[in-house]
Amino acid sequence: MLARRIVAKHVTKTTALAMIGATLILSGLQVLFTYLGELGSLEDGYGALDALKYVLWGAPKYLYEILPISALIGAVLGLGILASNSELIVMRASGISLWSIVGWVIRSALILIVLAFTLSEWVIPYTNEQAKNIKKHRTVAELGSVRGYWTREGQRFIYIDYANSLGQLKGVEALDFDEKYNLRATISAEQGNFITDGRWDLKDAKELDILNDGNAHVDVLPNLPLAMALQPKYVHMVTMDPNDLSPSQLISITSYMHEYSQVPKTYQLAFWQKVATPFSLIALVVVACSFIFGPLRQQSMGFRLVIALFTGLGFFYLQDFFGYASLVYSPSPAWFVFLPILFVFCIGGYLLHRAR
Repeated sequence: MLARRIVAKHVTKTTALAMIGATLILSGLQVLFTYLGELGSLEDGYGALDALKYVLWGAPKYLYEILPISALIGAVLGLGILASNSELIVMRASGISLWSIVGWVIRSALILIVLAFTLSEWVIPYTNEQAKNIKKHRTVAELGSVRGYWTREGQRFIYIDYANSLGQLKGVEALDFDEKYNLRATISAEQGNFITDGRWDLKDAKELDILNDGNAHVDVLPNLPLAMALQPKYVHMVTMDPNDLSPSQLISITSYMHEYSQVPKTYQLAFWQKVATPFSLIALVVVACSFIFGPLRQQSMGFRLVIALFTGLGFFYLQDFFGYASLVYSPSPAWFVFLPILFVFCIGGYLLHRAR
């Protein structure tokens, strides 16, 4: 039992170091090539130093995107080292099952899974916002502002010309309809402020009521309370790309939008892609193990790495294609997000089953 634990620790350590090394090399290359590409976008007010800052702030996102490929290449590299030293042959000859070795490799991938969750939840939402701030020369006050926003509260439709994360509104128009969607009243105000959850206060508001006889009555009020579920934190979120939001932020904003049947599929797709990342890592690790124990066991390390790279890129583009296709053809993006993962996992499992 002690010998088995030593072997398990050795396999896990070797593959984990290989995965970390692959992650560092791939992320470094990604940052370098992205910076070289940014040098072609230099203009007045956006110099080489600004481009470097922009790329460095965006580095966590690049790192997050290449983690599945890093797990694949790292697993191939780590197991390849063990195979070249005939260590895998000794393990199999001593009675260690193939699936035990695969489980130890998957255990080493937990490091990348934890890293992926940390980046998506706490790091990327902040760093991507800072990167866009540099690229677009936005001030701090402009970071959480939105223009031309529509929302619905029951039979009331509200248009906001400008809103920011500080709870300030400008150019508010509200239209009240009855059950048959006949216009019953309108409200307009130049500005407003957030009071508390569900409550806003409009300044110098003009309220027009349409009476049953067809006449209208107008009131001008210095302060008019407005019930609206929109909160300043949601104003900040709608200014960001769904892919830049953390999983908890996506859950929060989709719960808010679902209450009013206004959940865009882009938010659902971004959420399910983040949920699927750990499963992508595991599926690609299984495929990597099948390369070593399956049809590529007699090939050189360089050939294995090339095949692993093309497999990772193919999986990445396939998952990307299916994700966008889900926006058109699927009632829920979850089906299309997990379909490539299931396909890759089945291929890896089948090849391992044959090798066993």
